[in-house]
Amino acid sequence: MRNAGLFKLLLFAAFITIYLTGTTIAQTVNVKMRVNTSTCLDTLKPNHVVLLCGETKKGTIPGITWDNKTGIVCKNVGGDYWEATFKAYPGDEIRYKFVTYFNLSTPTFHWSGWEGPINAGAASGNNRLLIVGNNDTTLALQYYNGWESTLAQYWRPFTPKQDTIAVYFRVNMGGADFDPASQLVDVRGGLPLGADPTWVTIKTLERETHSVNNGSFWSGVAYVAKSAVTAGGTQKFKFVIQPNSWESTADRTFILSANLIASGDTTIHWTYFNNRPPSGPKVDANLLFRLKLDALEKAGLFNEALGDRIAVTGAKGWPPSGFVYETEPTMLKLIYNTSLEEWNLLEPFSKYPEEILEYKYYIAWDTSRVSPTNVNYIPGLMLTDGWEEPGVTGGGNRTYTYTGDTEQILPGDFGAEQQFFNSIPPKGVVETPISVKFSINMAPAADVAINTTNPLFRPGTDSVFVQFDGSFVPITQGKTMYGTDNRLELLDNDGDGIYTGTIDLVAPTFYQLCYRITYSNAPGASITNGGGVLYGRRYYQFIHPNVAQDGSVTWPASFDLPLMDWKPSDLIVETPPDLDTPTGVGDESTVVKSYKLFQNYPNPFNPSTIIKYNVPQDGVVKLEVYDVIGNKVTTLVNEFKHSGTHSINWNTQNQNGLSSGIYFLRMQAGNFIQTNKMTLIK
Repeated sequence: MRNAGLFKLLLFAAFITIYLTGTTIAQTVNVKMRVNTSTCLDTLKPNHVVLLCGETKKGTIPGITWDNKTGIVCKNVGGDYWEATFKAYPGDEIRYKFVTYFNLSTPTFHWSGWEGPINAGAASGNNRLLIVGNNDTTLALQYYNGWESTLAQYWRPFTPKQDTIAVYFRVNMGGADFDPASQLVDVRGGLPLGADPTWVTIKTLERETHSVNNGSFWSGVAYVAKSAVTAGGTQKFKFVIQPNSWESTADRTFILSANLIASGDTTIHWTYFNNRPPSGPKVDANLLFRLKLDALEKAGLFNEALGDRIAVTGAKGWPPSGFVYETEPTMLKLIYNTSLEEWNLLEPFSKYPEEILEYKYYIAWDTSRVSPTNVNYIPGLMLTDGWEEPGVTGGGNRTYTYTGDTEQILPGDFGAEQQFFNSIPPKGVVETPISVKFSINMAPAADVAINTTNPLFRPGTDSVFVQFDGSFVPITQGKTMYGTDNRLELLDNDGDGIYTGTIDLVAPTFYQLCYRITYSNAPGASITNGGGVLYGRRYYQFIHPNVAQDGSVTWPASFDLPLMDWKPSDLIVETPPDLDTPTGVGDESTVVKSYKLFQNYPNPFNPSTIIKYNVPQDGVVKLEVYDVIGNKVTTLVNEFKHSGTHSINWNTQNQNGLSSGIYFLRMQAGNFIQTNKMTLIK
């Protein structure tokens, strides 16, 4: 009872205090705000900072102020979504805005991170407005106003539609090599927003002209009926520069969650095109492409005199389907350089250092090559077979990392100065008949733990074939590059699960074999592994020759390829054999056995460099220097030399008008020709 009396006394004292001072005892409520920053015009990421700044009459906990360093810190709750939670007093008026930072010392570029004006009524003063109620409250999602125009407090970058999901896509094109004034950007993908198995345009995006880096962001909203979406499903997509320059990244994805379907909208957090941020300023440079077609010429698959032509494509965009070679601007035509005995092209680019350049070579055969009545006819060839399928990339695109140099040269294949079409060097031509044996372990195809998506292979029931794919070998045999006429059936005669088959190849043919494995699982139906466009889409295997001490190669009459396991994807790409290093026991004597032009030293150099070369037999040796477009600069040696190792010092001070840049040193002795790159820096 004494405690009850004390409580009454304290309560009476509280009422007397309220009566005398006029103050009140207030109860706070919890307020939760969510903001979506996908509409910020800068490269805001989840690890950056979003503040809630503003003013209030009664105060908040934590306190809110217009000080852009001490506002309420919002927490990232995934992607572009941020959340702020604080306590407020019922009846209070809070005027506020969101401010974006990379860190508290570095705001995003537009308006120092402050969002644009908001229309929340006359009393808001171009700010957002909250009248605090008597109960805990969670406000509807608000979108950051990155624009200078006045927007409603609860505006949306899309139109809400009943029974429809809105998906907001956004990509930063700052690191991409394209012309935003004349080219558009798509988002393309599969079902449910797009189509399968062939992807289509989900949405053509619009450029955010006031965004960072002079309008590097592109965005757009796609809509899909809720009835077409399954909760938990995956949407795959990529960004594409029209007409057909796809990202080379793995497929982008997001989950169509139950919450997404219920809410009716989502934003896909922005990304850089090809995951390449800009790193400026851009560098204007000349890139030198150098290509040798000796292997194809030896096999009769390329002849300039008959009208066959060659280009590099992808470096400035990929051509659309049905393009015309002569007029297609993305086909950068190479020219045969008689001085360097190669095809080359010096092409200007303007790109960011460290930007990845993707490309392939393409052969445009003369139409006489596919005319059965013409003497130039190549049985099995189709004009659409001209796309390069280089073994060094597993058939994928070649890549080059752009540098800050104003003169750049693409590295050659296998340490050579030039690249080779399909990465087949001149020594990669098999010039004698050969029997090649394939061996495939099909047990994984019958294992449900490995072959999870296809009908399982049935040993002893299903037929198995090597399906040549992208390989020139079938064409050398009068078969097609793709299709079913070039298949080789494999058999398992002893029931051990290893299927084998031998193909007898007539010469000339090639040491590089690329293929996939097909097995039948029902009459008229078949399963083929691999596929796609990336590394591992097909097997790459190689015939190995014997390499003599003088560098000559001898091909065996028969060759057994190493055993390959069946895999559903990520197929094995073997390392090509070294066609220049002798395969037998080396001769340790000091007698020079073969011609060789060593790399000059030093390199780069200024003003002089040492050039060393081997001569295995007496004869005339010629050393000449050329510039990057094939003009001869000087002749260093043109005289009879005895066998042995020789050297010469080239002092460029004796060469008037010679500027910094890339030069080519060419050695010729009899039938031997070798070209090395040198770099002069003044």
